[in-house]
Amino acid sequence: MPVLSLSRAFALTATLAGLLGAWPAIAEEPLPTVAVSLPRTEQFDVTSRKDLTYRIFVSLPNGKPKEAGAPVVYLTDANADFPVVAAAARRLSQGDPVGAIVVGIGYPEADPRIHQDRRYYDLVGPASEEFLKTLPGGGAGRKTGGNDQFLAFIEEELKPRIESRYQIDRTRQTLFGHSFGGLFTLHALFTRPEAFQNYVASSPSIWWFHEAILDEERSFLERQRKQPAPARLMITGGAWEETPPPNADPARIAMLKPRKMVSNARAMTERLSSAQVEGLSVLFREFPEEDHGSVLLPAASRGMRFALDRSK
Repeated sequence: MPVLSLSRAFALTATLAGLLGAWPAIAEEPLPTVAVSLPRTEQFDVTSRKDLTYRIFVSLPNGKPKEAGAPVVYLTDANADFPVVAAAARRLSQGDPVGAIVVGIGYPEADPRIHQDRRYYDLVGPASEEFLKTLPGGGAGRKTGGNDQFLAFIEEELKPRIESRYQIDRTRQTLFGHSFGGLFTLHALFTRPEAFQNYVASSPSIWWFHEAILDEERSFLERQRKQPAPARLMITGGAWEETPPPNADPARIAMLKPRKMVSNARAMTERLSSAQVEGLSVLFREFPEEDHGSVLLPAASRGMRFALDRSK
């Protein structure tokens, strides 16, 4: 079995820097690159019918799957988030004779700027150039609106390949995404609720393009009045994503206030719960003293516990 090697090209270092804050320089010479291996992991590339190549990261459980197969978690933004979510799934699978398979979907390019360009296309709906110009850090010129195409890739191309390589329990499938990935998770639920049984939307970017996801939510609820939606949804957020501490950068405070990360997530949870869609269960978890980067850690832990709950 090939072992996943995490070199500088893989974004584990970038992930930890983003979660913990940049560290000060302690030497004039750059530190040497040291490859790190994660046990029982492997990776391979898949080129879609649209000629887009994805790097697939897979974490395998220690136990041998039963005849029904193992539960599976599909994860977006895998270049950055795979180590965190895979570790959470492994820890929360302890005591389970089967354990879970985590399938991370990322990109083969080493440059994180290319990852950002690609996730703008894969994970969000279309947005106008005028809107993109308003984004901090610059979004102008980026291509958006490939989320339906990306979801079709997962459903029609990636899942069959994963199921041909590993024993998968198709009744225990989860989609996990953070930030733009959280928004994509909501898009998947609202447009293809049958695709997964569990959806974990970590800090979803509901604010994207004037909260366009709310139109999909309304269409979903209208459709599901006539048919059940047997799915479980967890939405999470960090308190500091909306109300940063007083010592936060004023520019960041000004950016976060209109996005209403926590308020939007809580309001969506309340609407979906009150709609009483047959088969749909929804819950919201807010984590105190966590911002948009650090909240991934508790969201992964709670999200994997939610996804792997065998009582459901």
